[in-house]
Amino acid sequence: MTHEGEDSSYLRGKAILRIALAAATLALACGSGTAPAGGEAGDAEGVVAEGRALVAGGALPPRAEALAVAQSIEARAVREGGGARAADLHVLAARIVERAWRIEGRAQDAKEALDLYAASARDITAAGACDGALRGAQLAGDVARDASITYGELHRVERRVASAQARGKGELGACAKSVASALAALEAFRPPARVIETIDEGLAGEGAVLPVDAGNVVNVAPRIVGIEAWPGDESARVVISLDRPARFRAADESVPGGRTARTFVELDGVDVGTVARDLPMGGVVSRVRSEATSSGARVVLDLDGHVFRRVFYLPEPYRVIVDIARHPPGAAGHGQRNVTRVVLDPGHGGYDPGAIGPAGVKEKDVTLAIARRVAPLLARDGTQVLLTRNDDRFVSLEERTARANSFNADLFVSIHCNAADNHAKHGIETYVLDTARDEMAGRIAARENATSQAAGAEIGAILASMRLADQATRSARLADLLERAALASLRGSYGDVSDGGVHTAGFYVLVGARMPGVLFETSYISNPTEEARLASDEYEQRLADGIVNAVKAYREGR
Repeated sequence: MTHEGEDSSYLRGKAILRIALAAATLALACGSGTAPAGGEAGDAEGVVAEGRALVAGGALPPRAEALAVAQSIEARAVREGGGARAADLHVLAARIVERAWRIEGRAQDAKEALDLYAASARDITAAGACDGALRGAQLAGDVARDASITYGELHRVERRVASAQARGKGELGACAKSVASALAALEAFRPPARVIETIDEGLAGEGAVLPVDAGNVVNVAPRIVGIEAWPGDESARVVISLDRPARFRAADESVPGGRTARTFVELDGVDVGTVARDLPMGGVVSRVRSEATSSGARVVLDLDGHVFRRVFYLPEPYRVIVDIARHPPGAAGHGQRNVTRVVLDPGHGGYDPGAIGPAGVKEKDVTLAIARRVAPLLARDGTQVLLTRNDDRFVSLEERTARANSFNADLFVSIHCNAADNHAKHGIETYVLDTARDEMAGRIAARENATSQAAGAEIGAILASMRLADQATRSARLADLLERAALASLRGSYGDVSDGGVHTAGFYVLVGARMPGVLFETSYISNPTEEARLASDEYEQRLADGIVNAVKAYREGR
């Protein structure tokens, strides 16, 4: 798949790599006596035969059908447990998903294919594992559109093969030769020395025995540094915090009758750490357990009945989030516009003051004051209201969303104050969850997330795995109503209020919310005039009135 904007150096590296890897794959197949993707004599499993036909060429069926075949094959690979047969099935499933990505370009398909290739190469000594590792390296570079990424992944494979050979495990001569050939072809794209050293450090942490030229290697694996859980009768959230990124995958175990017994997250090469190993909960998740495994760590959620799960990560700091619910994502528990429960989220709090104006007004104080004005006005109409914080305390972004989900809310409104280096910047703006489409939106999201803009840019890949078209449409509608209602409320006394419009950005507090949600930037606290207004009772009340009017308009179907 050729991506727009690919530069000539990447295309040159891509062409070189395809030739090198084609030769390497052929060499491996000839050396092992097995066809890399051909028919398997005596294979009576129709789904496997169907999968091999899909990767042999020709038209791919609709994406859903192709992925269903891949999932069936992957399930068989998991049942195999390990060895050559499992590696071969992992690779086959990965190739189907990769082909779907190359046709449609969905980021989630690329990530899934990379995870499947990694699973195929978990035991590098197994026949077929090297083929999966080579294909995974090529895909990683194609996804990043950077041949140096492929080089780095190939270097990782080379070191793992060398480590296995040093320990006398497996016949890996053909694999070592194939990887060396691919690396030589890409020598012009070798990344800086520090990148190579970082790869070696990570491998050492996973127990690899590296050659003496690997430098001063720190024998430290990624580690679980915390597990937090927010239980509920209808939904629950578990957050697994790590000290650095690691590959993960989720799976389920069922018992007769179709009941889901547990969900678990496998964390490859991760040290389970010293966190609590057993957390009793209640409701939809009865218990959370963490344990060490032969390949890393596992976090297990014991479940109460049939559930739906969603697993994703957030960077800076790196954490894996597991959302569990009795109803599917996007299901409207009270009717599409029958708004009976609203969550108000006053931004920041406690040791996190948020943005601070030139005269010292703090965002955390303004947002809480506005939320406290909104709550009783909504309650008068019989609306149940939950504040994610009702005093000056810190509440993590993950917990705010968890509280909204547990409350089974119909709407989620996160209240903030904007800020900019240019103190003349002014106006109100409303945001919905999506990738940022302009630099300013990216900067605002980074500030509210307390991350870099680069971390915020990853939100696109995260959202690709949980896109809910209907929920996104309803969020956009709520945002438009809120922007207009707030302007109408303010302009009666503040005629110069500027309409900043509705925008999209990757705000972490909205990720995983199971209801329409918006982030409302009330005004620029960095602007001296708007800072003074935000500190006044009248301005805060008019902002509160705007939020109330928007909720009412949404409920009425406007």
